[in-house]
Amino acid sequence: MLKYLLFNIGVDGYALIILGILLYISIVSFDNTQDVRFMRRAIVMLSLVLLFDCFTWIMLGRPGSSIHVMMNIVITLYYISQIYAVIVWAEYVQYRVMRRVMSRKNFWISIVLPLGAVFVLLLTNPLTHYVFNITAGNEYERGPLSAPIALLVMGYLLATSIWVMYKRSKEMLASTRREYAILAGFVIAPFIGAIIQMARYGVTLIWPLAAVSMLLLYINRSRDEISIDALTGLNNRGSLDKYLLERVHETSDERLTLILMDVDKFKLINDELGHDMGDVALREVAEIIRQSFSSGHNFISRYGGDEFVVVIPQVDDPRMIDGFMKSLTSNVEHFNSKGDFPIKLSISCGTAFYPRNDIHTPEELLKAADAQMYEEKERHHQLMGYKK
Repeated sequence: MLKYLLFNIGVDGYALIILGILLYISIVSFDNTQDVRFMRRAIVMLSLVLLFDCFTWIMLGRPGSSIHVMMNIVITLYYISQIYAVIVWAEYVQYRVMRRVMSRKNFWISIVLPLGAVFVLLLTNPLTHYVFNITAGNEYERGPLSAPIALLVMGYLLATSIWVMYKRSKEMLASTRREYAILAGFVIAPFIGAIIQMARYGVTLIWPLAAVSMLLLYINRSRDEISIDALTGLNNRGSLDKYLLERVHETSDERLTLILMDVDKFKLINDELGHDMGDVALREVAEIIRQSFSSGHNFISRYGGDEFVVVIPQVDDPRMIDGFMKSLTSNVEHFNSKGDFPIKLSISCGTAFYPRNDIHTPEELLKAADAQMYEEKERHHQLMGYKK
């Protein structure tokens, strides 16, 4: 193992530099949202894994009883940090996909109880040596449970990736499908490292290559900062503007249906329930819209505030639009019937079509949809008894 000493220290050190840069940039560049906090924790835990691995290689084979004790402590922390890194990663993926924190019950059943048994094994390892052993010459030896624990850790990463790919198969939004693919692909580089480690005993590449996966994840996250709305996960206003500019112009003959939507009396929700619940309402409405317009190649965007836009391309049959609108109405009614939100939600919509003689720009298309939406909003307010 000592022949790979400089290689392993160098690879760990290089990966630590990458993660250090990512952590610094995430602190100074990103808002302190829940998913960013999960991402930072994942970076920190991965850094600790690499740091403990690096210390192990530095101490490996050096004489002395104090080194012997230190190696036992550091390697135990190395295994524990691996387990915790997997937990944080699972929480991060759960939040990015479901847009909510994992429930306490699911957290305990799927993560804490199975991996908690590994913590017990590690804490009792100085007596049992089931996981690892440090020889009198301060060399590291794998224990009989070392391989099963490694398989368990990789198994959790693989299971998370399979779950994300299943969710991706149900997702129609292109930007979300891209993100799910990157989340699912996180496990690829560590698995390549595992194969190399099995072929070359003494080389440690699983976690350094996990740092490469984290770099790719960060690059995608940075791109999302430009094109994706942080609160709802939909395309943002900038993405919508770019999308429309490419399709609505004098030489374009592409047929589009644009639906502009907003939440009725959203200010009432903020005033009576607070802005945190207002954010919850926007996330729920975004999910309702996603479900209602998920088929086809529809472009779904948060326009700003409580307004959302769906652009449906190449629609020849008006009944298709009616089907989408019926689905939206049904999904809103279903959400309200569950009683999960203290105020019943209502969405007003305005529709505009392109091409049309009086529409030549994206601004005119949005203005036409806005005018129709205003008329529908007035009707909603009358039906629901809102006072002006």
